[in-house]
Amino acid sequence: GILPGRQNRFATVPKFWEFLEQKSKERVIVSSVLVLQELTDDDPDELGLWAKQQQGTLFLSPTEAVQQVLSQIVEDVKSNTNYASFWIHRFLGGADPWIIAHAKALGGRVVTFEKPEPGSKKPKIPDVAASFGVTCISLWDMLTELKASF
Repeated sequence: GILPGRQNRFATVPKFWEFLEQKSKERVIVSSVLVLQELTDDDPDELGLWAKQQQGTLFLSPTEAVQQVLSQIVEDVKSNTNYASFWIHRFLGGADPWIIAHAKALGGRVVTFEKPEPGSKKPKIPDVAASFGVTCISLWDMLTELKASF
């Protein structure tokens, strides 16, 4: 859903969004079209409207290779006896597994603020990604690596 105050956060650092747009055109940064759907499911705010314009560059549709990895992720998460059924369904129903599948299929990394929590009842991006040899980095590390300045 739409997060309260998200529009204000979008307007706070316009150069960040321009940076993401430019890096997606360079194919340095990509994401899943499922993230776009999450941003635009409700009545789109300023961020959602901007995101719609990035379909096909920043937000990619899954290829067959991505779908194959996703199937493996689904099986892996469902078979993990640490995870509670409720959290399995929540995780698999969102964009997170698609982000991991895109990264694996494209040889990329995942940018997330989540931290690994081995043994958690809830699937976490870093733990699931690690199971597939996908590295996670923080947004700040990505910005430093790409020499971003705003």
